[in-house]
Amino acid sequence: MARGLCFRAIFNSNSYCRKPIAILANIQSHNLHTKPEIPTKEIQIPIHYGHIAAKLWGSDQDRPILALHGWQDNAGTWDTLAPMLCKNRSILAIDFPGHGLSSRIPAGMHYYTWELPRLILYLKNYFKWDKVSLLSHSMGSIGSLRFASVFPDEVDCYVAVDSIIYDDFDLNLIVERYPTILRKIEIAQTRLDEEPPSYPMEELEKIWHLGTKKSVALESVKYLIKRGAKPSAKDPTKYYFSRDSRLKHALFQPENKKFVEALVRRLKCPTLYIKAIDSPYASDEFSIEMREVIASNNENYEIHFVPGTHHVHLNNPERLAPLIEQFMKKHNLRI
Repeated sequence: MARGLCFRAIFNSNSYCRKPIAILANIQSHNLHTKPEIPTKEIQIPIHYGHIAAKLWGSDQDRPILALHGWQDNAGTWDTLAPMLCKNRSILAIDFPGHGLSSRIPAGMHYYTWELPRLILYLKNYFKWDKVSLLSHSMGSIGSLRFASVFPDEVDCYVAVDSIIYDDFDLNLIVERYPTILRKIEIAQTRLDEEPPSYPMEELEKIWHLGTKKSVALESVKYLIKRGAKPSAKDPTKYYFSRDSRLKHALFQPENKKFVEALVRRLKCPTLYIKAIDSPYASDEFSIEMREVIASNNENYEIHFVPGTHHVHLNNPERLAPLIEQFMKKHNLRI
């Protein structure tokens, strides 16, 4: 009861859940485009260099499922799936730092993928959740796997879409790329206050679509662009990508295979992995081997293959919703 009351107070603009840091700000409600009967709220969660922006579907009275997006995406990636799942369990989708409407990391710094599980821990402590329920895609799935493995007793379920571990183990290629990436990072640090190139909205949507190698269907781009583009100050008829340009040159550090295996062996919460058949990710020999390790160590692990691209959850949410609902019911996790 205390947890529910605290969560309700946080999202109520007329009441406060006292904390040593500022409470959530800029709360507003509106109807979701896909299902008008489902209320949503935009919130801000304070962090030491700004805020984490988030979108809540459903009730604000109980602990939500925490939804985490992929690299250079944002919380809009759940706009089509979340309304199908939030009737009995709310969903809180965040924008990672530098993405969507969230604050960027300070100048001179760079993004590090192990900050993602630390952010999950921060949110758990901030909201005083006893457990975390995770729904995640791509980079978000990798961060969720790390958190659920490092803190196996603090996660009650983990749903991963298309990715589950970081799967780039061509070390020679990575080392060859590092000089170029490091130089681009330094250049990006000098342009943080500059407006990026801008385009007419229709052209911007095509660039986003093609930039994902058509993984995000052209008609699905609109869900991401709501949080991922801003009008140009130079020409209000044009728009630019508003995510932090430093993200384009992120150093995705490969990890020792024995270390990765040690991680996945600790994954013990009910885990649902949904693999998109038409996606090239997580299809390498080591990723398959790690899935087998999880299956042999976690009796509550299951995997399903569905037709679709890397962004199948956004393009074809109806293919995932029944699988997630069945999984949650199987493990007595209310949804």
